[in-house]
Amino acid sequence: MAARLGLYIDDVYRLVATPNGRVISSDRAFLVFAAEVAERFDALVLFGRAVHAERGVEHELPGRTSIVELPFYEDLTRIPEVLRATPSTVRRMWGGLAHVDIIWIFGPHPFALVLAVLALVRRKRIVLGVRQDTRAYYRNRLRGAIWRPALALTWLIDRSFRLLASRTAVTAVGPDIARSYGGGPEVLDMTVTLIRSSDVVARSQERDWSGQIDLLAVGRLEQEKNPLLLLDALERLESLRQARYRLTWVGRGPLEKEFARRAAAAGLADRVELPGYVPFGKRLLELYRSAHMFVHVSLTEGLPQVLVEALASGTPIIGTDVGSVGDLLERGRAGLLVPPARLDSLVDAILRLSDDPVLREQLSTRGLERARALTLEVEAKRVAAFVAGC
Repeated sequence: MAARLGLYIDDVYRLVATPNGRVISSDRAFLVFAAEVAERFDALVLFGRAVHAERGVEHELPGRTSIVELPFYEDLTRIPEVLRATPSTVRRMWGGLAHVDIIWIFGPHPFALVLAVLALVRRKRIVLGVRQDTRAYYRNRLRGAIWRPALALTWLIDRSFRLLASRTAVTAVGPDIARSYGGGPEVLDMTVTLIRSSDVVARSQERDWSGQIDLLAVGRLEQEKNPLLLLDALERLESLRQARYRLTWVGRGPLEKEFARRAAAAGLADRVELPGYVPFGKRLLELYRSAHMFVHVSLTEGLPQVLVEALASGTPIIGTDVGSVGDLLERGRAGLLVPPARLDSLVDAILRLSDDPVLREQLSTRGLERARALTLEVEAKRVAAFVAGC
């Protein structure tokens, strides 16, 4: 498409010096999806906080990607850092807009609103993007009376973003968020995925369910992903069926040490594996394909791409019924749904999948059908056409 695409998302990019020149790297798989969308445009210009590094390439973005380097701050809770960064951020955003024709802005976020206003002044095509319920996200993170002013500000930013969205095109990750933004022709329900058609297995891999049963979870070890609930479930399962279940959690995050400490305190250290961050690719896909079941226990979500990866691997899924998870799993046809933060329901679902081969086959078969309709090729083409206004 004959246009230059700009992309803003509140993220930190690593600018890594390599023998072949500078590489733009991110640990967010979403950026790989966005780069695939941008392959349908003349160029991709990122707007984001940047740090320079000598090593540490994770997801390398395409060589024709450039970046408008915004000042670094740790996060929005570091208010003095944010205030110091604001004047330079505004100047660099204004200058960067000269190099794009379309700007795809993800929020709600205060700097997303600033960039959108600047883009309106410069008469650029604006497409807003929403990946999750921001208010629910911060309600789970910022608990206690001390955070009430911050939550009020979050509500104001969200309302402002929604007001702007009523006048622009919007991409929303999952039907739940799309519905909350009014639906209609100017709101695109999209699925973020890195799964290509060649990654979808023909059929579910044979597994031995008579011995050890391997549970897999993939995601950041942080509060809204609720990883400690899975430890509680594993402890309950150990009391019911000793030495039958083993958990692998792929990812890292602020709860990583607490997760390991709690596992050891519960006597589960030998039943839990924490391999850390595993980038999307052959190794991660093999983890999906070899696990007996995939368990996703988040408290809040949009539409998690890890579920598409599990579907494409033919692995039976248990997911909490939040965000668009229920839509993706077709209300139980493509995966079992449990209420969030309900230990008894989670344990019952794990035992049910363990004991019912017919159910496992039904879920895997329907899951593969869902995955084939949601590949990277299909979604990137669809999103690119919408963003371009075609």
